[in-house]
Amino acid sequence: MKRIIILAVVLFVAVTFNAEAKGHNHGVGGYFYTQLAPYGSWIEVDYGVVVWRPTIIRTNWTPYNVGRWVWTYDGWYWDSYEPFGHVTYHYGRWYYDDYYGWLWYPDYEWAPAWVEWRYDNNYIGWAPLHPYAVFSVSVGIYFTNTYHTPYSYWNFVNYNNFCDPYVYNYYVEPGHKYRIHSGTKYRHDYTYRNGRVQNRGIDVKYVSDRSGQKIKQRDLVRVSDSRELNRDSYNNRDEIRTLDLKRGELEKNDLGRMEIKRENRKTALEMDKVQIGRRENVTTERKDDISRDRNVDVRTNDQTRNDVKKGVDKIFEQKRTETQRNTDVNTQKNGNLETRKKETGKVITQNENVRKNSDLNTRNETQVKEQSRIKTNESIELNKKRQEQNTQVKRENTRVTNNNQVKRNDVKEQSRVKTNESVELNKKRQEQNTQVKRENTRVTNNNQVKKNEVKEQSRNNNQQTRTSETKVNTDRTKEKDNSRERSRR
Repeated sequence: MKRIIILAVVLFVAVTFNAEAKGHNHGVGGYFYTQLAPYGSWIEVDYGVVVWRPTIIRTNWTPYNVGRWVWTYDGWYWDSYEPFGHVTYHYGRWYYDDYYGWLWYPDYEWAPAWVEWRYDNNYIGWAPLHPYAVFSVSVGIYFTNTYHTPYSYWNFVNYNNFCDPYVYNYYVEPGHKYRIHSGTKYRHDYTYRNGRVQNRGIDVKYVSDRSGQKIKQRDLVRVSDSRELNRDSYNNRDEIRTLDLKRGELEKNDLGRMEIKRENRKTALEMDKVQIGRRENVTTERKDDISRDRNVDVRTNDQTRNDVKKGVDKIFEQKRTETQRNTDVNTQKNGNLETRKKETGKVITQNENVRKNSDLNTRNETQVKEQSRIKTNESIELNKKRQEQNTQVKRENTRVTNNNQVKRNDVKEQSRVKTNESVELNKKRQEQNTQVKRENTRVTNNNQVKKNEVKEQSRNNNQQTRTSETKVNTDRTKEKDNSRERSRR
């Protein structure tokens, strides 16, 4: 009897502790776990606080980096090209920890994108919302703690590249982010309509006017199976597919085992300020335009303890009843033999059912372990393939870089040769010009000498002419004088 009491007390304490632990578990459902496990690791950074850390990322990676912006009925939608983007960019929040790096904090509310915006007349930028950011149907986004997103977490582009399918090729360089960040205005515009969160962000008409482009509204098709998100099946159609599941489907956990690494180092988050992703204290507001059931059945820890207590009381009652029945059987030695056989048959049947249930549970656990092993092997193979692909891409990039370097060297050599030829040509031209100048100077000097000779000759001729005329005049005067003299005589 003492063993039964001790066993019941241990069972009560264990189940109660498990219920309390589950009450602190912040939103890690089986769906999130299976979708993200191949691309990262699940870690427990605080008591009951489980987050996801991506592993297949490059240096200077940030959330909402590889993808494109699409305008839909629900506002600005981030169409991610990353394999985990259908979950992490439409549910939950991102934050950067100095020790762990980028971490994703799970939450159940879907949105086209959980980002905040900055803009001016030339640039538009976005950054992931922090876990302190909470959505309310009545007020939109509000923060439970003071927080300012560092400028290095933002992506800025010109308006004419904002809707480009390869917008990540046009991001502003990190060295220029601070200057742009300090000159932009902050904005977020989240509303609730038709049972869904809408992210209006920067007004689409303003973006269209600044970019000089007509922005077309795309159709947003909601699917419940991630396999339907394959781009090959709908890429040629004018539609965008997104995963949209109800909270109950995301919360349920039918997995037998989840590999969650428990870390001794806590994050810098103030957990009492984080309100997203909690399974307890869930409040749901009903609106006339809500199109889906958003009521969640939430049990408190006290209810769980009461259920466990009732179960323990039931066990005591069963044991007491069995003891009383055994006592009655021992005292009634002259009882009906047929009745004893029936009771014995019932006990045998119960034991057989217990054995079958035990075998069934063992088989189920074996199947779950086998499935987990297969998934782990698939995840390992996928990681190996991705590593090989990354290695191949790095080699290709190195080869392209080497080719580009060779081309640049060739261009530099050609430029140097052309420069040398240009210098030689300039020297030749200068020599020719110098020679022409000398020749012109020599010709000018010759012409001047000739002119001087002509002038000297003309001067001599004029002098001779004047001398001749003077002599003639003198002779004439003498002749006249002689003639007068003769006349007197």
